[in-house]
Amino acid sequence: MAAQNKLFQRLIWLVDTIYSAGQITREEIDRHWAQSAYNDMHEHDYGERNFHRHRETIFELFGIEIVCNRSTRQYSIGSLGDAESDGVRAWLVNTFAIKNMVNIAGEMRDRIIFEQIPGGSQYLSLIVNAMKENNKLQVTYQGFYRSEPHTFLLAPYCLKIFKQRWYMVGKPDDHPEEQEPRVYALDRVHSIDTTDQPFKLPKSFSATKFFDGCFGVDRSQTQIQDIRIRTGAATANFIRTLPLHSSQQEVERTAEHSVFVFRLAPTYDFIQELRKHGPYLEILEPAELRELFRQDLQSALEQY
Repeated sequence: MAAQNKLFQRLIWLVDTIYSAGQITREEIDRHWAQSAYNDMHEHDYGERNFHRHRETIFELFGIEIVCNRSTRQYSIGSLGDAESDGVRAWLVNTFAIKNMVNIAGEMRDRIIFEQIPGGSQYLSLIVNAMKENNKLQVTYQGFYRSEPHTFLLAPYCLKIFKQRWYMVGKPDDHPEEQEPRVYALDRVHSIDTTDQPFKLPKSFSATKFFDGCFGVDRSQTQIQDIRIRTGAATANFIRTLPLHSSQQEVERTAEHSVFVFRLAPTYDFIQELRKHGPYLEILEPAELRELFRQDLQSALEQY
């Protein structure tokens, strides 16, 4: 696993270096690598074979293409063209790139604070590699409602991060009757081991479609519908600059308030997200959700 983690860090470093530079030559990449904190082998250059092999791996794993301008002999990150890949790039740049910067500027570590992820990130490179090779994993897992952990084989389909937790979507062998894959939180994993047992990823599976209409990872069987809310101007600034969902649209805006519309399933996770805004947010539609909020507020009031 240590070797896989090093490779993963090296791939992230390469993406970040090229993305930050905009356009960069091979000679400049070699020079940056020779000075990198991740170059623990003290290599004098990145290596031509390594560079092209890692270019291919980055494209296979993340859908990010490193392209070459032959007239200038400079490399850059190619156009991604879809929201899913844009999300991957944003995660790479905004998370690992910043950590890369902090590792290099060691004296700044006490002045830049990151959110802590409860656990499971140590399995990421192992899971990604199993996804790439289409091999099953042996997982020991204990959900919140189980008294003991259990071990099973799992075909890993995709990964998703939500609210500081990593989640893995996969098809478990111990529930062969189920058609849909399940969602597992990595912070509840006791161990993961690789296997040489192959699986076939269904051609119809799409991570984006799997979570379509979901807020986070909650796929409760709730009908997707339009949800309309009204917020004060100050709350609207937070929701506008950090959208709650990809379907979010601001359909009305005044100096005093804004109205937002979402197209998703009103699952427990989304309802909790709206509740945290308290009196600064009003449910307009649907009527059933508005009534649920009214009852919750009444119940809360009766406790005081």
